[in-house]
Amino acid sequence: MCLLFCTATHAQQKKDSAHYYYEKITKPTNDQDLIDGFIYFKGDKERGIAEKDDKAVLYALQMMSQSQMRIGAYYDAESTAVNALKTLDILTKTDTLDLSSTRKRLYNNLGIIYYALEKYPEAIAQYKAALSMAENAADSSFFYNNLGVAYKDTGDHRKAHDLFKTAYSLIENSQDSTAIAITLDNWGLAESRLDKPEGLLKMQKALKLRKRIQDVQRYYTSYKHLSAYYKDKGNKSLAITYADSAYQAANAYTVEYSQDALFHKLLLKEDPEMTTFLTRNDSTIKSALINENKWAGAKYSQEVLRAEKDQALLQSAKERSKNNTYLFLVILVIILSIFLIVILTIRSRKKRAAQVYLTETRISKKVHDEVSNDVYRVMTHIQSQKAFYPEILDELDNIYKRTRNISRENGLLDVETDFGALLKDLFLSYQSDTLNLITQKSGTVHWQAIPKAKKLTIYRVLQELITNTNKHGEASLILIAFEQKGKKVHISYTDNGKGGALSDKNGLQNVENRISALKGRITFDSKPNSGFKAQIHI
Repeated sequence: MCLLFCTATHAQQKKDSAHYYYEKITKPTNDQDLIDGFIYFKGDKERGIAEKDDKAVLYALQMMSQSQMRIGAYYDAESTAVNALKTLDILTKTDTLDLSSTRKRLYNNLGIIYYALEKYPEAIAQYKAALSMAENAADSSFFYNNLGVAYKDTGDHRKAHDLFKTAYSLIENSQDSTAIAITLDNWGLAESRLDKPEGLLKMQKALKLRKRIQDVQRYYTSYKHLSAYYKDKGNKSLAITYADSAYQAANAYTVEYSQDALFHKLLLKEDPEMTTFLTRNDSTIKSALINENKWAGAKYSQEVLRAEKDQALLQSAKERSKNNTYLFLVILVIILSIFLIVILTIRSRKKRAAQVYLTETRISKKVHDEVSNDVYRVMTHIQSQKAFYPEILDELDNIYKRTRNISRENGLLDVETDFGALLKDLFLSYQSDTLNLITQKSGTVHWQAIPKAKKLTIYRVLQELITNTNKHGEASLILIAFEQKGKKVHISYTDNGKGGALSDKNGLQNVENRISALKGRITFDSKPNSGFKAQIHI
């Protein structure tokens, strides 16, 4: 016998995730599809509860019940369908929307669940409730057919016959060939049980119609009914022929159908012991199936929980991956920002140092080109005059030498060619009978690896320190020691001058500014009668 399933349909369904999982439940290819669909709509139900959307909860419960029913978890399916009816009762009181079609589907699905559990009175009651809400002839035929199947399995073939006849009369002129074939086949089988010869014609007509519309899934049912008919009539040959056809059709569909077809084939063997064994075995299998269905819900729940756990782990892994990605991006942005700040700072310092150097060079050139030359011109002019004043000329000569020295101290430097030689020239220029200048390890420094800005600063700083010692320190000895660590240079400067307090740093502020501009470090140490010391790290 064929039962008709009701499935919720939606006009113009969108290609979204809800429709995707709807298809998994209504057209499953394996049990996993049903589990996936159940998990999705369970989530929908929980979202609906959180958002107080009873309509969403109702629809989700319907789909969950169908999933449980199709996988064989009938007791859980029953519980879920009952919860759906309770939700429907709440909605009926608070919503003006007509929900009768939803109630009708739930009654029919409950009927199918009770039928599968062989609770025929409960199944009949649910089908009748659905029938009372039928909106058209097709609906009525649908529920009359399911009622007929339930009555047939209670042994009331007369009642089943009348119900199938009514079901057929309601759709015989419709275009629904699938429903017509189902009803004709069921009606024909019921008539054959009542020894009505027209029953065979109806079953043959149903098979012919099914072949015409390629309803392959239901070939098995037609062949099985025809085999049973010929067995009852004593035509063993045709009974076996149709049983073989049923078996072939079943093999192309499902394992359960194949097992059922094989069972009916074996019953056709004229072996009383085998018949007794198969009949008893069939009863045992049905009893075991009912007991198994009681545990199907627990197994189904375990599968769902396992799938939900896997899904949660996957989601957690995705979240961790996403968070790690965000963390990586944040760290990368911070590192790049720090790197950019450092680069800009270094460039800024280099630019300031270069600007200072250019300014000093420009001033030096201006002093040399304008002041020194003007002084020299005045000196020449005075010498040519008859009235000659030697003291004035000496004073002008002194001014000329000072401006020349300023020009040399701040003039353009070529620190790239041979910086070591340039430093030696600097030290020699200060060497005199009264001042001895000694250097240590200056040749160990790889000056080519030192940036230009640093070399310029080192030159000017040492120049200013020596000048300061020469002018104010009254020293006879200066010791300058060098040490290189990578691109860093450490210089130790010491003189044996008179020393003194550094409260005003004796004009050494300019030295500090030069060093700090390149993020270097300089410290001074000077006490009365203990000389002057400076430690430079750059």
